[in-house]
Order: sequence, then structure tokens, then C-alpha cells
Amino acid sequence: MDFGGKTIVITGASSGIGRETAILFASTGARLALVGRNRKRLSSVALECRNAGAHEAMELVCDVRDYGQVKGACAAIMKRFRELDVLVNNAGFGAYHAFKEQEIGELEDMMRTNFFGTVYFTKELLPALARGSHIVNIGSMAGKLAFPNYSGYCASKFAVSAFTESLYHELLPEGIGVHLICPVGTKTGFFDNPSFEGHPHRIRYDSMMLASAVAEMVADAIRKNRPETVPTIRERAILLLKYNLPWLYRSIMQGNYLKRKTWKTGQQGK
Repeated sequence: MDFGGKTIVITGASSGIGRETAILFASTGARLALVGRNRKRLSSVALECRNAGAHEAMELVCDVRDYGQVKGACAAIMKRFRELDVLVNNAGFGAYHAFKEQEIGELEDMMRTNFFGTVYFTKELLPALARGSHIVNIGSMAGKLAFPNYSGYCASKFAVSAFTESLYHELLPEGIGVHLICPVGTKTGFFDNPSFEGHPHRIRYDSMMLASAVAEMVADAIRKNRPETVPTIRERAILLLKYNLPWLYRSIMQGNYLKRKTWKTGQQGK
């Protein structure tokens, strides 16, 4: 697909993967509808997009957890553009807690943002998506492999994975492409959550995947009509291990968890 002149909606566009995806599509001359909660950051990204070559960059301040706000934003999008070519559901956040220590409110917020935000926008904008259009949902490897101390985040992303797979089959006869992107640890504000303080991922932050690389995966999935993107050979190998040798997979996961738990206890004792 040539993205020049295409109408593309991106949620969570004010930072991280959403921002990089917006700038990438802007450089092709696309028309953008950018959705985010932070008005100041969203306006800054919209300006970057216009400077990068976007034909248009519409700004919509919206909390994806609130179905009423989503309905209002989607009505404004459809009034302005009538038909859409691409919807990128990207808004999301995570936290690192043992389940017994995690607040129910945070779990609910995570599910509303990561899963229901995706569902709400897809539900409201689907009537504006015609044959040849695409829906891209930003999942996670945590939506394919369940990691300890990420129970809420994993649950929300597994829900996104299942929703996307089901929707793929439903919309295939209508000629609408549905794509799941499963990034690994990515250099974004995701790890700014206080729950990640001292976490090994934060320590290895500089070696993580760039958000711009995930944006390229989004564009590539659409161009090649690829239903699912798992970025590295390592992650693909782990998935094969999980489904073919589950006993070995569980043993390795538990060993890694115990090692990390010992590491965390040692850090707290310093």
C-alpha cells in the first residue's frame, strides 16, 4: 500500500510507538487523526507530523478508557474524513507487580486502556473501514507468553491477541486486513511507571528495541498483509518451545523467575 493521501487513525499518538508511527506515516504524505490524552504532547506530535509532510494532522484529546469520549472522538473523525484506510490501536500501559500486591484499580485501568480502548475504537470506526483498509493492533510478546509479575498486563495483551485473531477471520471475507504486532521490550515511556524501579529491563533500557523499529513493523505488516508480527528469531523460538515442549518451557520460565526473584530480594537488602 502507498500511504500517501491515505487516512490513518492512531491512538496513543502523543508518545512512544504511537508518535513514531505517526511521524513515519506523515513522511509519506498521509492524512492523520491523532488520538491522545495529553493535549500539549499531542499538539507537539501533530506539529512534527505536519513538518514531516503529513497532508493533515487532526488532533483528538481522548481517554480511550471512556467509551463516551471514544464515541465523541470517532464521530469527529468520521465527520471529517468519511472513509478511513488504517486504524492503529496503540494506546496502552503496563506495571510490574506480584498479583497479590497489585491494586484492583490498576488492573481495571490496564484492561480498560489496553483491551477495551482497542475494542471501543474498532467498534466505532469499523463502519468507516471499507474493503482494502486495515486494522493494526499493537499487542506485545506479553500477549503471547505470560510472564510472572505481569499478570494484569499479560491478561490485557492476551485479550488483544485473541480479539485480533478472531477479528482477522471475521473481516477477511470483507477484504479488511487485521494485523497484530507483538513487540519485545521497547525504548518508550512504558518503563517510567514507578513499579519498574530497579527492574532489569530498566537497567537494560539502552539496548532495547527502538519505537521507530516498531513503527516500521506496522507499515510492513500492512504492505505485506501479514496477520501477525513477532519481531525476533529468539521470540519465535520461544513460542515454538511453548507449544511443542511445554514442560521444558515452564521449567525455563520458572527458573528465570526464581533467579529474578532472588536478584530483587538482594537489591532490596542493599
